[in-house]
Amino acid sequence: MLIVVIGVSYQFSVREIVKSTSFYQQNNLIQLDKQLNIQMTEIENISLAISRNSNLQEYLSEAEGADSYTRFAIASRITFDLSNIAFSMPIIQSIRVYIEDPPVSDYQGPVKFVKLQELHEEPWSETVDNSDFSWIGQHLISTNKGDLPVISFARKIYTPGYEYKALVVLDIKASDIIKLIQGEEPDANRVLLDLGLRAVASTGDISAEQYRETAQDLIRHDNANLNDKGTLRYHDSLVVWSKLFSSEWILMEVTPWSEMTKGSVRTAAVMFSIGIAAIVIALIMTLILSKQFTKPIILLLKSMNSFSLGHKDKPIVEDYHNEFGALFKGYSVLVDRTTELYASLEQQYRKQKEAEIQALQAMINPHFLYNTLDQLNWMAIEAGEEKMSRVLELMGRMFRIGLSNGESMITVERELTHLECYLQIQQIRWGEKLGYAIDVPEAAIKALYLPKLTLQPFVENAIIHGFHGRETGLIVISAALSQGDVHFEISDNGVGIPDNWQQQKARNTGGYGIRNVRERLIAYYGPAYDIGIRSNPNTGTMISIRVPVIKEKPVSEGGQDVEGSHY
Repeated sequence: MLIVVIGVSYQFSVREIVKSTSFYQQNNLIQLDKQLNIQMTEIENISLAISRNSNLQEYLSEAEGADSYTRFAIASRITFDLSNIAFSMPIIQSIRVYIEDPPVSDYQGPVKFVKLQELHEEPWSETVDNSDFSWIGQHLISTNKGDLPVISFARKIYTPGYEYKALVVLDIKASDIIKLIQGEEPDANRVLLDLGLRAVASTGDISAEQYRETAQDLIRHDNANLNDKGTLRYHDSLVVWSKLFSSEWILMEVTPWSEMTKGSVRTAAVMFSIGIAAIVIALIMTLILSKQFTKPIILLLKSMNSFSLGHKDKPIVEDYHNEFGALFKGYSVLVDRTTELYASLEQQYRKQKEAEIQALQAMINPHFLYNTLDQLNWMAIEAGEEKMSRVLELMGRMFRIGLSNGESMITVERELTHLECYLQIQQIRWGEKLGYAIDVPEAAIKALYLPKLTLQPFVENAIIHGFHGRETGLIVISAALSQGDVHFEISDNGVGIPDNWQQQKARNTGGYGIRNVRERLIAYYGPAYDIGIRSNPNTGTMISIRVPVIKEKPVSEGGQDVEGSHY
């Protein structure tokens, strides 16, 4: 029995240690993944700006027929522009431009011009051959300070006639990326993988090839979904990974199993020793004091059998001042600790629920921003600056409401203001062809609270997908109070929603905005508050959303009003 108890205790303790370790590592990886995603996205945006540099485009288009002075002048301006970028970003080691007819490079400067034909001599050339842009894993480059390890991002440069003329490579200091991956744990075994499971950077005692084999085995043998977060035992290690919704990176951490369980092994040994000693003492005491054992044991068993979390009664026995008294006191302490543990687990569950809700909230903002910025892109091409000024004004209001200084709940009035700004932007594009109506006359409804960005994804889907291929469209938004809840309806006369909208697509072609809102509502209010969808190709789509009446901001919401913040 002692061995069984110790074995079960060992298994439960290991399970709790693994659970708490994986939970901590998962949250830590998510935070590190967010920081890495911000840094990597900034580098990608810089490369995009370089590819559109007017001086570089001028050199690619006119350098062949220009005289030597003109070529030198243009090349000097290019070097000046790229040097400013490199000096303004300490993380950037150098910028290389592979071009057919390169100008002379400054050996001491951060900008280097290389013949495009020499690109195939690089060991990583195959990585960029079949894509317009790609990250290159850690490698060495030659500098005036010797060979330095870097992580590079390469982007092809096209002329206005879509002719591939050059390649720009941004060399990032590998040490800075490794520091981001390490976080506050320099001894952790972590790796940053791209979607092709290539190791971009790693830290710890495990090689990049071992990380790659581990990731491939998790997918092949364990059916692990590396496009999300997860935890698995892999051989003699615990593998925890994280991937943000909008990220192109997988951050993975590997912890040896023996390192996590060594504390439990020591505890089991101590428990075994204590158990053996207790058994010996108990046998001796049983032989001597068997009659005196009956009454206190019965009392203790009665108290233990009647104990439940709903009735936290303690045994009130003060007649014993010997070992039995200590036993009753120990049981009383155990009841207190059990109650405290239960309260702690309840608090942990609430925090975990809030973290899940915040993660779901963060998923929708990039989806909306990218679609809206795409509209701004074609408007900048087709429309004049007057329209763009109006669009930027509306976008500023939308961003302030959408960000809300980290708040998850906003008033219905602010949600409708955000929605109307979006519709006004679309009307600038559509003109009189797009009509809409917002019918929420009651001031009491506008003062209520709901999760932000609850209505906008459905209006966005109606415009982008429902009115696709149509010349006109009409959207009607209304709200009413009914049986203690607020009922919202969003209707359009578009092409309708396909029956398989809930299935995950191979490409991001829509549907995740609806799923995100649905998951957030269920996370906030439970399965009873789901989304109703009625769709018909002839009449359009009707969306029904029901949320409870919330008159005050939840206590967990914090931060100052975003209208007064500076961005």
